[in-house]
Amino acid sequence: MWGRLKDAAIAGVTGAFVVAGLASAEDRFIVEREGDSSAQTVVFVPGLASSGETWRAAVDALGDTVDAHVITLAGFAGVPAVETGGSFVESAASAIADYIVAGDYTDVAVVGHSLGGQVALQVAARAPERVGGVVVVDSVPFYARLFNTLTTPEQAAANASGISAQFRAMTQEQYLAMMEQGLPVQSLDTGFHPVLMEWVAASDRGAVADAFAEVAGRDFSPVLDDVSAPVLVLTAWAPGSPMDSEAVQRLYAGQYAPLENASVEVIEGARHFLMIDQPDAFNARLARFLSERR
Repeated sequence: MWGRLKDAAIAGVTGAFVVAGLASAEDRFIVEREGDSSAQTVVFVPGLASSGETWRAAVDALGDTVDAHVITLAGFAGVPAVETGGSFVESAASAIADYIVAGDYTDVAVVGHSLGGQVALQVAARAPERVGGVVVVDSVPFYARLFNTLTTPEQAAANASGISAQFRAMTQEQYLAMMEQGLPVQSLDTGFHPVLMEWVAASDRGAVADAFAEVAGRDFSPVLDDVSAPVLVLTAWAPGSPMDSEAVQRLYAGQYAPLENASVEVIEGARHFLMIDQPDAFNARLARFLSERR
């Protein structure tokens, strides 16, 4: 997160992304499909204000070993915003779960970054008979407690609501300047920074504000009780961080303690977009997790 089909059943797609566009105002995402349609189904969900291109290196590395369904959520990176009628995360998760069921996909692995990590867990809770594994990338159920373990849900919600209101009140120039200031926390790869800012500029600011307020201000921990699939949590550490890598691992593991089938691993030399900063390490861990699900 920043600061820290309708029908897309396109069979036999290999070698290039194929886009199934938004079919109506109710659609919550677009999906791009690549790989071997007969292979293991993997659904990739990016984070706040991010494009599905977040996963480009991972999808390329996996190649025809998977049937990759790469999501970009409505309101982000140029995809038109839609009215959610409530929770941004839950409405996205419900739509993705419906997509999985409609496509009759089974043993699906759902991979989510940041906000997308919480969407992925919600999908697993909604379609336990369809989801065989979840990979959460640098995300926790109660974001505010990464910074203060004593924060209450009420305090987190109030703080996040205030920041969301600031997002809406700024001019576009002020908003983009603020987002640009946070780039060093997002990625060590300065060549990725302009790409990230393009996605932010193309995102609907209202959708970003709503999604930020929800993920930064809400405790999603209750969903863990309904997640039965194995979960791999990958988080990042780099020199200059306020705590060592072992402390980071313990902090994340504490949030996922209710899951008996969860493991937490730290990828060093990376910031929030760890799949960008350390693609080889990320791809190796993802490939290992997927191979264990086949």
